[in-house]
Amino acid sequence: MILPDVCEVISGLGFRRGSYKCVCKDGFYFPLPSEDKRYYEGTLVEEEYEKKRKHLDNNYDMAFECMPCAPGCDTCTDPSPCVLTLNWLQRSILLGVSGLIMCFILVLLWFTIQYREVKVMKASSPVLMRVVLLGAFFLYCPLIVGYFEASVLTCCVQFWIREIGFSISYGALLLKTWRISVVFRVRSAQRIKISDGDLIKRLLVIVFVFSVYLTARTVAGTPRVVQGKDVSGLKAYICSSDWWDHSAAIAELLFLLWGVRLCIVVRKAPSEFNESRFISWAIYNEFLLSLFLNVSMIFLRDPFPTNPDLLYLVLFVHTQLTTTVTLAFLFGTKAYLVYKYRGKEHTKGGGGGTTMLSRGSKYTMGNKPQSTVSNAISTNGSYGEKGEEEECESFLEKDIQEEFRRLYTQLELLKQRNMKLGNRHLQYKLSAMTEAANKEDLPPDSTPTSPNLNGKRIVINLDDYNESTNV
Repeated sequence: MILPDVCEVISGLGFRRGSYKCVCKDGFYFPLPSEDKRYYEGTLVEEEYEKKRKHLDNNYDMAFECMPCAPGCDTCTDPSPCVLTLNWLQRSILLGVSGLIMCFILVLLWFTIQYREVKVMKASSPVLMRVVLLGAFFLYCPLIVGYFEASVLTCCVQFWIREIGFSISYGALLLKTWRISVVFRVRSAQRIKISDGDLIKRLLVIVFVFSVYLTARTVAGTPRVVQGKDVSGLKAYICSSDWWDHSAAIAELLFLLWGVRLCIVVRKAPSEFNESRFISWAIYNEFLLSLFLNVSMIFLRDPFPTNPDLLYLVLFVHTQLTTTVTLAFLFGTKAYLVYKYRGKEHTKGGGGGTTMLSRGSKYTMGNKPQSTVSNAISTNGSYGEKGEEEECESFLEKDIQEEFRRLYTQLELLKQRNMKLGNRHLQYKLSAMTEAANKEDLPPDSTPTSPNLNGKRIVINLDDYNESTNV
């Protein structure tokens, strides 16, 4: 028998046996719902006790029980639950899907190693792509931690791995975009080279800043487990949300806003496989969805009804729409090109004049210096080792020389047609443009050089056709 343990004196009955009533203490409930009185009368207790003392048939040990409340209930009137039961089936399905994608990240990691020498992979910096995959793996880990019931440990771990994963993955993407913007905007003839090692050093600084913030937050504002109520009035436990979380969300949005600005700057930069465009789409997508998530989380927390299963579902959907979509943007086209050409080099398009500058890019030669164009083309290359760097430089010089030959040939044909038409006004304009370009591109006290065709120096003079070399 579970005794009520709380007996109260009934006034007016005097000092005699049975002049009291026994009520159930907190955490227990009266087991007879049909009774109007929610307590045991002292007279009945004394009668059953007297029968037991005289060894007669009695219900003293069985009739005056108080039943324990459901787990998590302070007080109750019946065995109904007080705490919301998590939907483990839904959580298991979402966790299983996330686990499959995390395994697929390992496949993508193998892909970047296996085809690291293929042109489409070398142009995208395989080392940085692996760093992005590492950050994406961390971004899926909160779904593993959030699968379990909320506790101080799970709240801390979930916050740490989310921010570290964000800083690694999107930090690498933004730094790749920053390198393109720096090289694309340069106006000098001197070539600017920013290697993958330089970007990784800057990425370590970004991760260090995030780590300092996380350490300060863990020490000064340790996440807590707070109690809320769902729409049915049941208790629900979730991780706390305070100004530390809000400041982190604002910092992420500002970081992504800087990335949006970089994407706008490089939207016209030449890229052989349009990787900068896919990176821009990924950053735009993350910025808009993160903004939506932070606003929606305001309405999914106190004082509004609390639902841990709904929060877990929102976290899953956000991860799929951001991290999974980012991986699809970055690796979808690369996998398609690699398996389409069976690991071979990207074939050239029709016509002998097509070069690296014209394949996979809408960029055309404009008023920018030639060094700027070559820098922009090589922004996505991997320059970790000296041998690989020299090979890339030789490859770029060959392509640029080929482009120069094509352009000079076209200018020569244009001059011949112009002379046949007798339009000397256009001829003077072309000469002036060529002279202005030479003055802008070349340093002072230097003379422009002519390209070589099969070891032979080509001379092009738009003012005097007889002085030009017949190509």
